[in-house]
Amino acid sequence: MVKVNFSKSSIYNSKPIIIDGFSGSGKILISELLKAFKNTEISTWNVSFDYMPILYSFEKIEKEAAKSTLRTIFDRITYYISIGRNLNWRIKDLSFAFDHPKKLSYLKKLFLNVPNDDFIIEKVAPKMKLPFIVHMSTFNNYLLEDTFGEDIRIFYTLRDPLFILETYSSYLHRIETDPREFTPKYSFNGLDLPWFAYDWEEEYLSINQTEKSITLIEKCFDHLYKKLGSNINDKKYKVIFFEDIVLKTDDKCKEIAEFLNLGYKDRIMSKIKKKNKLPRNNINVVEGFWKRYTTNNISRDGENEEDILKRTEEMVNKFYFEKLHNLRDRYFSFKEKINKQ
Repeated sequence: MVKVNFSKSSIYNSKPIIIDGFSGSGKILISELLKAFKNTEISTWNVSFDYMPILYSFEKIEKEAAKSTLRTIFDRITYYISIGRNLNWRIKDLSFAFDHPKKLSYLKKLFLNVPNDDFIIEKVAPKMKLPFIVHMSTFNNYLLEDTFGEDIRIFYTLRDPLFILETYSSYLHRIETDPREFTPKYSFNGLDLPWFAYDWEEEYLSINQTEKSITLIEKCFDHLYKKLGSNINDKKYKVIFFEDIVLKTDDKCKEIAEFLNLGYKDRIMSKIKKKNKLPRNNINVVEGFWKRYTTNNISRDGENEEDILKRTEEMVNKFYFEKLHNLRDRYFSFKEKINKQ
């Protein structure tokens, strides 16, 4: 069979902003803050941007085919947003178009004739910055960077592992049973396992949800530490620690502006900060979007490090609790290293 080299050379000149990280680490918070930045569009979640890099990392899709597909999807999203197509007008959703500062522009596009292609190519697309929320999809590979080159900017949102444990332990059971659970999965002994369980399947199946969460966070941190080790000063990457963005919001917004080379509107930023209770006086749990996925919709609002640590110790054996301590030590050492640069 003749080898086919997939490609896409005719592209829009819009720019992707990837917001990657662990669940509960501040990805949604970053996407909210980006609304105040000039030329940023509404945040998008697209399954291909989550799945394709993971499939590629397992060598289950050829590189040029993956790049061509991602580029095509990205350009289609660029075009659709530029003409007001496929925007989300569902009030309760995070991607609700009318909750974006460009809402009137989006609404207006629904009733206007579609501009000609040259106008979109030359005047509209070059100004567009499109944020995509993904879930650890770039931790162990460079597919998105290879696809978009110097145009891409990637945020990595990280948080004290203790505070994201329960986000994972509350949803892991859904992977095998819930059709609305979209983590990339593979089959092992007839069971659907998440991609991050690869190479420790037997352990994954033999431990409880909290112990699974500790281990998966450890292994995914390992991927990211390895990736960023030699690339930490690369202009494509910006690491945002949850503790910093909630306690030192204004300073971090200025860093984001410098990273993206974009200004932001103070009035809009003030509204977004107020809505998201920023800045805060401490890092205690503040009820957010992911409450809907917690077991029995349990509220953890106001809980602090001591509360969660005590509960966690009662739920795991000594080996995994010690692993959690080591994981946190590594996290804070990494945080100190990044913040010194």
